[in-house]
Amino acid sequence: MSGQDVLRTPLTVLVSGGSGFLGQALTDALAERGDQVVVLDLNPPPEEARLPGVSYIEGDITQPSAIEAVIADFGIDAILHLAALVIPACRANPVLGAQVNVIGHINILEAAVKAGIDRVVYASSLAARPRGALASPANLYGVFKHCCEEISKVYFLDHGLGSVGLRPNVVYGPGRTSGETAAITRAMQAAARGDAYELPFSGKMCFQHVDEVTEIFLRCLDKPANEPVISDLTTELGSMDDVADAIRAVVPGAAITVANNPRAVPETMDNGPLRAFLGAWPAVSLVEGTRRTIEAFRETVES
Repeated sequence: MSGQDVLRTPLTVLVSGGSGFLGQALTDALAERGDQVVVLDLNPPPEEARLPGVSYIEGDITQPSAIEAVIADFGIDAILHLAALVIPACRANPVLGAQVNVIGHINILEAAVKAGIDRVVYASSLAARPRGALASPANLYGVFKHCCEEISKVYFLDHGLGSVGLRPNVVYGPGRTSGETAAITRAMQAAARGDAYELPFSGKMCFQHVDEVTEIFLRCLDKPANEPVISDLTTELGSMDDVADAIRAVVPGAAITVANNPRAVPETMDNGPLRAFLGAWPAVSLVEGTRRTIEAFRETVES
């Protein structure tokens, strides 16, 4: 444990959407380092899957009272806002997507203002960046995330609420099951089992292992923002062929192929705001992240 960790005052953290892939990873990391964690989720995990010492509350972020009650009952002093519907769900039900992703975001910020909470970190997405012929987000999920970033700026203008909005692109690792880009993790799982798998799209993206993303979110939570910080997490692009190559580097001969189905990528990316806010952090290379993911899947199979 570093000296910085020893001196850090434990937080009481509300994690919205804590039952999701990134939410579970962050909940685990927060609990491990000694923070009190309260997960607010519409579908909390079953009792046997819950972490000791973590409080799980069933609640809907589209209802302000649900958020405000948790903050009051537990004395919340920091918020990690992750709850959202991802690309396929927003496409299938745009109205519900807007209610959860946009109205839910407003409810989180409003509750933070009312409670005087000055540590708010939320998950945006690289999908919020414009791209393609129309110079717009490529899907409704991206539109909603862009809207949330703008709302966060206005909450700073109106209320002085600083916040950190982080834009992951493709986060992969054990436990990633939902969303279009979960295909990267599924390909690694297939290789661990010795199965063939075709990655359903091609093109270049930013790949980040969940360990690196977790580290970034925790560091942002530990440093209250005095303005609205909005940033991409990385600018390092890789291709789906790079993913297939990384898998084969860990599992020689793995039958991983790539479909000829390009996904649009933003023309520009910038993680300068995040680096200015945090400084440097240890990156996890694609090959190293692939190795960690496949080893975790192998351990699950063996157990």
